[in-house]
Amino acid sequence: MQPVRKDKQRSDLHSFQATHGACDSARADTPALKGGIMKSVQLICIAALALAGLVFSVAMAAERPQEGFGQFATQETFQNNANSISSGAVVKSLGSGPTRTVSGHRIGHYKDGPVPLDLSIRVIAAYVPNGTGGYDEIVGTGTSAGTFTIPNVPSGFYLLRLGQQFLWTKKTTINADYYYGFRSTAAQPVNDTTLTFDLANLNAWQDTDIFEISGRTPAFALFPGVAGETTFTGTFPYTTYLNDTTQGDKPYLLQLVTQPAGGYDFTAAARYYAPRNFVQVDGADTSVSGTLKTINQNQTFRANINGADLAAQALAANPGAVLVDTVLALDAYPGSFARGQVVSTPDLVAYDLGTGMPPLTVNMDAGDLFYGNPFPSSWPLFMIYQYSAQTSYRAPGAWNSTSLATGAYGYTTALPTPTSPIQPLVGTVSRPSIEGSYFFANQTGIGLTPTLSWSPPKVGTADAYAIFVYQLVNNAGNTEYGQIARLQTQRTSITIPPGLLSVGPNTEQGYVFKIQTIYRPGVDVAAKPYVSGPTNASADVISGMMQP
Repeated sequence: MQPVRKDKQRSDLHSFQATHGACDSARADTPALKGGIMKSVQLICIAALALAGLVFSVAMAAERPQEGFGQFATQETFQNNANSISSGAVVKSLGSGPTRTVSGHRIGHYKDGPVPLDLSIRVIAAYVPNGTGGYDEIVGTGTSAGTFTIPNVPSGFYLLRLGQQFLWTKKTTINADYYYGFRSTAAQPVNDTTLTFDLANLNAWQDTDIFEISGRTPAFALFPGVAGETTFTGTFPYTTYLNDTTQGDKPYLLQLVTQPAGGYDFTAAARYYAPRNFVQVDGADTSVSGTLKTINQNQTFRANINGADLAAQALAANPGAVLVDTVLALDAYPGSFARGQVVSTPDLVAYDLGTGMPPLTVNMDAGDLFYGNPFPSSWPLFMIYQYSAQTSYRAPGAWNSTSLATGAYGYTTALPTPTSPIQPLVGTVSRPSIEGSYFFANQTGIGLTPTLSWSPPKVGTADAYAIFVYQLVNNAGNTEYGQIARLQTQRTSITIPPGLLSVGPNTEQGYVFKIQTIYRPGVDVAAKPYVSGPTNASADVISGMMQP
C-alpha cells in the first residue's frame, strides 16, 4: 500500500479543468480543480498516504489534494500563484508591543538526501489576530533554499502562511520539514508507458485475487488476472512512479490469494517475485519474466473488525455522504517505522483493495487469516484501515455535480487480537459550525473571513486539526473543484484569513470546508507539525456549499 489513502488511477492537472481523484492529503499546495472519481483496474493511490493524505488524508501525507495510498505526490511541485493581501505592507498598525523575527525551513527529506522547497515563489506571511475577529498581515520572504523570515511579528499566537499551507502557532522558529522513504528523483511517466508480464507459478487466479507491485519504491499499482490461469501474462498501461533498481528501488510483485472468512473474501500473500535489473523508461515497455515463488502461509492475522464502528465514522462526514470503500490491510514496512508510512509497502493481507468487494459494515470476529511473509523479520508489520465516503456537490449555475472524498483512516503497529478489534483510532469532530450556523447546510452570506468552530471528537483524542478549503466552479455546466488551502491548528476554531475566498466577477462559484481530526500519539505536533509516527489516524467532516 501507499501512504495515506488508497485511490484509483488519477491524473493531476494544475489548472481549472476536470480530472480524476479521490483522496486529500495533508501537505497540499495545489490550486488545481478536480472533477469526479474514476475507478480503474490499475490502482495508484495514496496516502499514502501518503501517505497520505492520508488522504485520505492524514497530515503526514504528501502535499497534494488528491494523493492516496498508491500515488505519492511530490511535495508542492507547482508555483504558488496566490497573492498576499497587503502587497508587502502590514495591513494595520500592530501597536508598540514587543516583536520578534519568525524564521524557519521547509525541506523534504528523501532517501537520497534533503530537497528544499522553493519558498521564493510562494507567499510567506504571518496573520496576527487584531482583537476584532480579523487578522493583521505581516509579509515575509522565502528563499530557494527552503528558508523563510518574517520580521516584526508580535509575541503570542499567529497564523503562519507558507504558500497554501497555514499553521496556527506561537513559535518563533518553525520546523515545517517532511519525510519520504524514497528517492527525490522518482517520476511518473509523461508518455504512454507499459509493463509486460510473463510470470509462471501463479496460484490459479480467482477474480477476487490481487496482483500488485509495491515494496521499497514509490510505486504502487494493481493489475488484473484471468480466472483459472496459472501464469500471469499481458501488457498493461503503467501510470504510477517508474522503478529503477540501479537507483536503489526494490520493487516486489505479490499475488494475494482469495481466502474467505466470516462471509467476506479477504486476500492473503501467497506468491511473490523480486525483479532484478528492473529499469522502467518513460514512453517504453518494460518486460518482467520469471517464476513466482510460493510463500508458505504459516502466519496468522486476526480478522477481528469493528466494521460498523468504522463505517459510522466515515458516514459522519456529512448527512449526504455515501460509503464507497472499506479497505483493510496488513502491510510490512521496509525499514524503520519511526516516521510512519512514507514509502510504498507490500500488502500481506487485504480486503476490498480494488476488488469490488461488498462494504464490510458489521462488527465481527472472522477468526484467523493465514498469510505468508517473504520479507525480513526486521520489517515491522502494521495494520491499515480506510473507510471512504463521497459527498456530492454542484457549483452555482452548473448542471452536473461532482463528489468530494472523505474518510476514516488509520494505521498502527498494534495488530488486532481476539480481544482487541480493528476500530477507529480517532473519530470526527463534534458539533462543527461556520459563523455559528449549521455546518452541513448550503449557505450564502458567510463573508470572506468566516470562523469555523467545532468540539473535540467523541471517539479517541485529536492532537491537531486540519482544515481544507475547496473552491467549486461552474465550467460550461460542469462542477469542478480544487483545494486552495490547508490550515492546521491544535485549537477548536479558526478564522479563514483574507485573500482565500472571493466574490465575483465569477459568481458561479462556491466553497466547501473539510475539518479533519489528526491523531499522532508520541509526536510533538506543535514542534513538528508535518511529521508522523508509527500510529496515525484521521476522520473527516465536510460542509455544505458556502458562498461569501
